[in-house]
Amino acid sequence: MAKILDGVRIIDFTEGQMGTYGTMLLADFGAEVVKIEDYKAGGDAMRRRFPKNEKGSAYHAYINRGKKSVCIDRRTEAGQALILRLIEHADVVCDSFPAGELEQCNLGYEDACKVNPHIIYASHTGYGKTGPLSKTVGSNLTAEALSGLMEITGHEGAPPTAHGSRMANQFGGVFFAMAVVSALIARDKTGQGQQIDVASADCMFTALEDILVNELFTGEIFEREGNKSRAIAPYDTFQVKDGYVSTAVSTDAQWAKFSEAMKMPELLQDPRFKTNESRGENYIKVLQKLLSDRFKEMTRQEMEDTLRPLNIPSGPVLTAAEAFESEQLNARNMVIELEDKALGKLRMPGIPIKMSGIADVPAGPAPLLGEDTAAFLEEARISESEITEMLRNEIIMCKGGVE
Repeated sequence: MAKILDGVRIIDFTEGQMGTYGTMLLADFGAEVVKIEDYKAGGDAMRRRFPKNEKGSAYHAYINRGKKSVCIDRRTEAGQALILRLIEHADVVCDSFPAGELEQCNLGYEDACKVNPHIIYASHTGYGKTGPLSKTVGSNLTAEALSGLMEITGHEGAPPTAHGSRMANQFGGVFFAMAVVSALIARDKTGQGQQIDVASADCMFTALEDILVNELFTGEIFEREGNKSRAIAPYDTFQVKDGYVSTAVSTDAQWAKFSEAMKMPELLQDPRFKTNESRGENYIKVLQKLLSDRFKEMTRQEMEDTLRPLNIPSGPVLTAAEAFESEQLNARNMVIELEDKALGKLRMPGIPIKMSGIADVPAGPAPLLGEDTAAFLEEARISESEITEMLRNEIIMCKGGVE
C-alpha cells in the first residue's frame, strides 16, 4: 500500500535524539530516509544508547526504524563531494547540528542549493540556528530548562522538574516533521525549496500554553501545582487501594454527575463547590482531602466502573509495562512488533497518526551500520575501482566491505 511520502528522499544527518524522532515519523509515512553516519565514531550515538545488549540498542532499533545507513566521512573533500552527489538527487536534507557545523564541511544550505536549487534543508537543534546560543550544543534537558517548562513542572515546594520522557526532543520532532511536510507541499505549489529551522527550546516555550498567556496578560506568576489545575477542579490524581487514578471534572454539569456517582451528594449543597471557579478556590483548603479520602476506599477498576459510563474524563495511572498491555492502546495498534536485524523481535510504540487508506505500519527495521553504502554508491554511478580506493582511504565504509 502506497504511503503519503513515497518517492521522497531525505539525506539525514541527525544524530542522537534531536531530530531523529522527526525523521522516524517521516520514514513511517513512506519517505526514504538515508542516514549519513560517522562510522569512525561508531555511527549514530543511538547505536550505543541504553537499553542495549552486546548485539545492539533497542532504542536505536525503535527511533531509527525504516531508515537506511550510508557511511561517508563528511570531513574529507572526497566524502563531501560524494554526499553532494547524493543531495543532488534528494528532496530534503535534515540535520541536528549547531549552527556552522555542516557549513565547515561545505554541506550547509547554500552548498546544497548549488547542486540542488529545489532542496528543502531542515534543522532541528536545541536552540535554533540563530541567536546567542545557536552554536551551542543543546539537549532535551536544557531545552526544557530554558523554555520555562521545568519551572512549572513538579509539586509545590519541590525543585523544578524535567518531564518524565524526552518531551523536548519528541515535541520538537513533531514540529520538525510537520515543517518538512509543509515545505514539500509548498514546493509542489511554487517549485521552490526552503530552509527550515526548528529549536526544541522554541517548541517547549509554546508548550507553556495558557500559563504563558496568563502570566503575560495578568502578570501573575505561576506556581507549581503538581497534577492539579487552578482552572479546573477536581483535576488531579488520587491514590486508591491498588495504585493511582486520574480524573478531570471540567464543567458544573459533570460535577453534579460526579458527586452523585461518588455517593457524595452533600458536595452539591456546599456553596464553596458550586462553580468551577469556587471549587478551584477551595480545592487545596477543603475539597482535595474530601475527595482523597473517598478515592482511598476504591480500587482502580471501581473508579472506572463508576465514572466511565458517565463520560467523565478519568482513568487509572498505568505503569509503562501496563500501558504496553493496555486494551485501548493495543486496539489502536500502538504496540507493534518488528524483526530487528540485530536484536530479533522487538515490541515498540506504533505510529500515533491514523489515516484512512494508509496502513499504520512502519517501513521496516533500523539499518545495520553502513549496510546501504554500496547500493547508494552504485546508484551514484561510482565505479568499483573508485569504491575500492575510497575504502582504502577510509572515506567510506560498507558493511562487510564491497558487496
